[in-house]
Amino acid sequence: MDNPAQIEGFLNNLAYALFAQSGQITPEPREIGNLAVFDHPDAVDRIAKAPNLFRKNFSLISALGFSRFNTNDEEWATRRSITQDSYLAAAKPAQVQSVSDIFASCFSVCETSLAGIQEALFAGALTIFYQAFRLVAEPRPTAALLDRTREVLRRLQYYSWVTPTDAERTSVISDARAVIAEFGAQLMADPRSATEMGRFSEKSGGIDSFSPIEEFVMNLFAGVETTVTTVLWVIDRLGANQKVQERIHNEIAGAKADTPFTDCFINETMRYFPPIPFLTREVSADTVIDGVALRAGQLIMLSIVGAHQHPEFWENPRTFDASRKEFIDNSFDRRAFIPFLTGPRMCGGARLGRLEVEQAVRAVVRQFAFARTDDIIRFDYALALRPASGMAVVVSRR
Repeated sequence: MDNPAQIEGFLNNLAYALFAQSGQITPEPREIGNLAVFDHPDAVDRIAKAPNLFRKNFSLISALGFSRFNTNDEEWATRRSITQDSYLAAAKPAQVQSVSDIFASCFSVCETSLAGIQEALFAGALTIFYQAFRLVAEPRPTAALLDRTREVLRRLQYYSWVTPTDAERTSVISDARAVIAEFGAQLMADPRSATEMGRFSEKSGGIDSFSPIEEFVMNLFAGVETTVTTVLWVIDRLGANQKVQERIHNEIAGAKADTPFTDCFINETMRYFPPIPFLTREVSADTVIDGVALRAGQLIMLSIVGAHQHPEFWENPRTFDASRKEFIDNSFDRRAFIPFLTGPRMCGGARLGRLEVEQAVRAVVRQFAFARTDDIIRFDYALALRPASGMAVVVSRR
């Protein structure tokens, strides 16, 4: 049956392998497992912008249900329309102060520890997500369900690479359906949420077996997990460089409209530690990319890590540079920096996600100082690339 340490080690090694391959130019095509890996920003851009030729295929991960994230064609377009207007409205400039206040409030009452800050980040991100749909979040029970969702997704991701036994497959699918059922019970117990799920269903356009709960939960997980992950990496890197941390604190404390150094630091964090480190796609027809012949039905990997560290597009790409010239000068090639992905299937909540990260970083830097006891980078990968739990960061209030 499931071996959590084996699963965690396997998935983390995928992330380590991508980082090990990055920042280099090799004449031979790269591979991880039996997947051809594309990391040149031009190839990644062309593949991401051809969703009919390179289709989403999430294998066992779909056991958690179907949503805008793992469907294609007209069904994807219909599902996208259910949530997209809410994301755009929640990211308007008029919402900046509200987002800032939510994170500031969450941090003001949290425990002065990395675990306390992470809990506050989840509470803030959950509150903002629910408000986008005119709902009220219950942060603690919802965060607990998201933790369970993450563990189920970790197993589903693993079994998409390593063929499970019949018992393992049955177990993980059963656990996935149980998590969705609990989310459904929680949502439908609130009349406002039940009404919103009704709206989801009305806009589903008759999609067979459409589940508003699955749509909501997968949107919720994707939005909250990537926001929290990115801010945790910012904290990690701030702890590793005290001079940079104080410069950012002083810039934020100055309350100026423009914060170029802070913005650069956030971009560099997302470049070096993209929350989604890679994508898989299924080739729908025989084609050739970068001289590599691909056959219909073949699965390929797009390395976001590799695109973000490609030496043709970045100076010293494997170095974390807090004042990276390409960001300060706004001279970077947009194909080589895609933390929210690119093309028609890019993150629909990109504007809201960026707003949340910016305001969460400002709020956390105003209230806390960080110091790392070492600078050994450790990953915890389960769809999103988090810093490993227990990372050596000491927290104090300012």
